[in-house]
Amino acid sequence: MNAPARRLLPLHAKVSSALTREASYEGLLPIARLERLRAVTVDGDGSLQVELQLRRDKTRVPKLEGRVRGELPVVCQRCLRPFQWPLDIAIDLRLVFNEDEESRVLKDSEPLLIEDDQVLFHAVVEEEVLLALPYAPRCEREDCEPG
Repeated sequence: MNAPARRLLPLHAKVSSALTREASYEGLLPIARLERLRAVTVDGDGSLQVELQLRRDKTRVPKLEGRVRGELPVVCQRCLRPFQWPLDIAIDLRLVFNEDEESRVLKDSEPLLIEDDQVLFHAVVEEEVLLALPYAPRCEREDCEPG
């Protein structure tokens, strides 16, 4: 992987032009900017490293692909102490442009409904991270005992 990005991830992109040029986006996304994710972390500190690409696959299907990496400050549900939960998730979403198309592709892929030719990167990343979080995070400390 390249050196860590130091700039912030853009808020959004225009899908039609980004697909034409197979645009890539990377940058940091502060947890403090993600309201729902901030609410489930200990202090809302830290940032996620995000890499995204808008492109068409070999069958010309429009996709949003990428990775999100970082550590989330959460509370162990066993010992009730904070710890850093490692995060490394892949994003692989099929772009759809209306609800009929969304319903059709639902069983074959994870759709992302595009409205007003915009993809909202922060909202997509936040949703994917929330889906990846364990229901009851647990640390791996040797002295992890019920609190």
